[in-house]
Amino acid sequence: MKKVLIIILAVLSAILIPGTAALAAGENNNEMITYLSDMEWTGAEIYNGAVPSRDENVAGEELWLYDMYFDKGVCLHAMPGKNAYIEVDIEGKGFKTFCAYPGTAESEKFNVTMASVRFMFIVDGKTVKKTDVVTPKERPSLLTVDVSGCKKFRIEMDDGGDGISGDWGALGDALFSTSDSVEEITAALEARDAAKPAESWDDDPGQNLAIAEPNGGCGGFAGGAAALGITAGAALAMRKKKK
Repeated sequence: MKKVLIIILAVLSAILIPGTAALAAGENNNEMITYLSDMEWTGAEIYNGAVPSRDENVAGEELWLYDMYFDKGVCLHAMPGKNAYIEVDIEGKGFKTFCAYPGTAESEKFNVTMASVRFMFIVDGKTVKKTDVVTPKERPSLLTVDVSGCKKFRIEMDDGGDGISGDWGALGDALFSTSDSVEEITAALEARDAAKPAESWDDDPGQNLAIAEPNGGCGGFAGGAAALGITAGAALAMRKKKK
């Protein structure tokens, strides 16, 4: 009897443990959601010949936009004379929607409070959506772009017309989805977040310092302890609240 129980437990472990790992990794969404920061880019450039940062700001800190924390997203630094950009090949992937929260990234290390940027979204060479000038004074709101049938998707960002100082533009929760329903995308993200193990938040801003502003200074907020939550309706991000 004991041998039978041992065999049963071994079989259950083999089945359940990998399944739990897959669930925690977010593989339960049937590939409905693919984050831009997890994809291979066909081209990308920001200030000083660098590439956009994945899941953090350009100084290696956590990705905060206004009072919203994003564990996924991309961050760009505006360039003089031309637009910063990310380009990705999505041909044949079945994506219908691109979603993101456009804003400007906060920093604890540098003064980026003068930031102003503008995003353009380009489907197969045609600009299909453009934001107004984005600054640190506005709370990001959800933006969606129809990418049905798209082959090349390109995001460009300019300096908002007033120079590049502090221009750390970011797209929180930047993702592609095979659904054209924001409600379905939200549900898939909620399932992803529910499957995650409990997070341990801290104030370590990261180790990789890149593209610092010449005037230095402290950032646009005082980082602190956080409360975790998902906003209602179409809000897609897991966030920590500021003090």
